Amino acid sequence: MASQISNLPLPSRYSLMCAARTTVILVLVVLAMASVPPSSQAGTKTFTLTVERKHVGVGGGMTFNAWTYDGTMPGPILKVVEGDEVRINLINHTKDAHGIAVHAAQISPDHFSGDPMKSVSYTFVASVSGVFIYHCTAAPILDHIASGMYGMMIVEPKNGWPNGDAQEIMIVQSELYGTPDAYGFIVGSHGKIVQARPDFVVFNGALGKYNLEHPINIKVGKLVRVFFVNAGPSLDSAFYVTGVLFETAYRSGNPANALHGLNTLTVPPSDGAVFEFRVTQPGSYQFMDQNRAHQYMGANGVFRAMP
Repeated sequence: MASQISNLPLPSRYSLMCAARTTVILVLVVLAMASVPPSSQAGTKTFTLTVERKHVGVGGGMTFNAWTYDGTMPGPILKVVEGDEVRINLINHTKDAHGIAVHAAQISPDHFSGDPMKSVSYTFVASVSGVFIYHCTAAPILDHIASGMYGMMIVEPKNGWPNGDAQEIMIVQSELYGTPDAYGFIVGSHGKIVQARPDFVVFNGALGKYNLEHPINIKVGKLVRVFFVNAGPSLDSAFYVTGVLFETAYRSGNPANALHGLNTLTVPPSDGAVFEFRVTQPGSYQFMDQNRAHQYMGANGVFRAMP
């Protein structure tokens, strides 16, 4: 499995855990998903998400007992335009309390939580552009996020991105805690969650999803725009691409927070950023969390630059 994650050396513990499927897993999900086409102007956007308890694949022949939005981990990408009126509806037919907090919403948190007897539905104006997490608010929030209830909302600037068109890639990083049984099935470990001791780091919800055999293709000379959310729930991320300096990085994804010529940028849990870069030569460019221990846990992927 090590060769499926990256060409970096992995410690023997990692190899043994994967081979025997007896590991405790950290998942650091880095997610690149197709985005919803942006609207040309502000309007009204409605998103209805459904809570599902589901076994989801996390790579390496392993599955995780997850709580999800719409059956995926992370949940679907929600894309709006600055100034849009956004309506969030959460359907919960389970017997557990769940909620949804969208960090782009500047309203009373009283709207975010619900239970099977109380639906969640609220409206807000997306007045600040950027990239934001959404996540469950049911107690204990730590466990609900670690169990898979998180996703990304992109609020496009009303006048477009300052540097124009680009290839857009969505990446969500998160942690997964739990010990796989003999069949590779993982049940979350509350003990490890509260101690912030995950074991693997993956991108887009699956171990080795963007390895050398399955890279994300980019084009030489074309601007690449990475929308990045660190869902955590507990560890920082320092997103980095080998052989690249970021032309522009927007803290929290807001064009008002532009930084230039960066090597990397630390993104704390439940925050986001937008990274822009371009490459001038063909080749394989690894992307990773520069917290080196996370790389050994699997926080590696590959951009393949083509002429």
